[in-house]
Amino acid sequence: MVRRCLTTVALVAAALALSTPAIATAGPAPAASRPTAAPPTLAQEMARTSAVPGASAPERVLARGPLVWGAPIGIDSNPIDGLDCPSISLCVAVDNDGRVLSSTDPSGGARRWRSADVDGRKSLIAISCPSASVCVAVDGDGNAVTTGDPPGPASAWTVALVDSSITEPSSYGGGRDLLRGVSCPSVSFCVAADSVGNIVYSDDPTGGLGAWALIHVDDNSDYGCAGGGLTCQAPLMGVSCPTAALCTAVDFTGSILQTTAPTGPLAWPSRPAGVGGPQSLWSVSCPTTSLCATVNGTSGDAVSWNPVAGSRLTTHRLPIDAFGIWCSSASLCLASGEGANGTAELVGSTDPAAKSSVWDVTDFGDITAVSCPTKSVCLGADDEGQLIVGVTVKSLAAMLRRVAIGGHIARIGVLVRRRGYALRFTSPLAGQLGVEWKARRAAGAAVLATASARFTGGQTRTVRLELTAAGTRLLKAVSRVSVTAAATYETNTGAVVARRKLTLRSRG
Repeated sequence: MVRRCLTTVALVAAALALSTPAIATAGPAPAASRPTAAPPTLAQEMARTSAVPGASAPERVLARGPLVWGAPIGIDSNPIDGLDCPSISLCVAVDNDGRVLSSTDPSGGARRWRSADVDGRKSLIAISCPSASVCVAVDGDGNAVTTGDPPGPASAWTVALVDSSITEPSSYGGGRDLLRGVSCPSVSFCVAADSVGNIVYSDDPTGGLGAWALIHVDDNSDYGCAGGGLTCQAPLMGVSCPTAALCTAVDFTGSILQTTAPTGPLAWPSRPAGVGGPQSLWSVSCPTTSLCATVNGTSGDAVSWNPVAGSRLTTHRLPIDAFGIWCSSASLCLASGEGANGTAELVGSTDPAAKSSVWDVTDFGDITAVSCPTKSVCLGADDEGQLIVGVTVKSLAAMLRRVAIGGHIARIGVLVRRRGYALRFTSPLAGQLGVEWKARRAAGAAVLATASARFTGGQTRTVRLELTAAGTRLLKAVSRVSVTAAATYETNTGAVVARRKLTLRSRG
């Protein structure tokens, strides 16, 4: 993935003569410029000592972070800027060339995605799909692009100019795109935010131009701006509404705006996310009425709070300088940005609102959008038109214990006669499954059986666990034996390992 500079922060530095470097996101550096190998991490050491027996232990790294991710698949030739998956059987993405990409089998590979040109050559910035039957996207020219048939053809989408505001160069670097985000808590209510302090809203999002209204909600000015009007207007960078009666927006001067009356005529109350100096909030995510989170591109922090309780802001220093954040629940947030080595990274936390929350890092491209259709599955898109599928480490480990090394195990005689047994395994994403049975004997540990299967994506396969020669000899000589069963699933970002004690018997 190529290096991508976030020019808006560069403009901040240029305008205010800051000494801090511009925030950027980047993919892996060219081979010639990659840094030398670092000492093994704790996770690598743990993986080396706890790897499944018989596998290439030194090469296996236990998955870090709340999710483990598969390899990227290319679904578009343009950068993807928005993604929403209202269910596990529907995901819709938008790119910077006016195209909508949709799939009813989003983890099934590139061939499962279709592309439709719905907005000419305009840059589609964000999308919100409150249900499988309604999606609303916004573009940089002030249009709402809507449909009542998300996986349908281009003709199923309607383009309406809902915001005719004029953008002017902002000394703080808000960028030229007019509409910057959209949030639809239901099929009958949507709110979009623009870069000159306005929101546009509708209680009939697919109703066309006449169904939308505009309100100026942000009275904040750029930090250090001596002028007035639009030249000093703080750009709104995102909006999130967990319900129609609660909306939060953030602007590029570090202000958090929140209201319980998003369609009211007054400006939204705001408070600063940081203390002193210029701030730059990039995006906001409020999955519930009890959690909102944003990222501060100037300080490299994630900020969380309870919007209903009006709680104090909790600041978390991230291991990256983040430009985007996506929370699917109070127990899962993901953020994307630049790591210390200058490459793009994805971080995640299962306790994002905790005072001492832990954020784990995955080296993974310029992720520009994330959506989690279930508690255990997330999808991400990047600025090279690629998609990644991830599942929580916890859910994958449970699946390995339940299926790969669980279930009913045949009696010893049947195992010997059939030289093993077959199991049906459904992989949630591309990877390599390995299973091994091992028994401790007087002469040392003996490998009784092994299995291996590669999955190219989310699919179900029959996997055969084959007895080894040593395993066959041992089982023929005993009527009962204790076995340690280990299963591993290796993906593009690490391995998940599960273990279970089994007792094999000659009689049931």
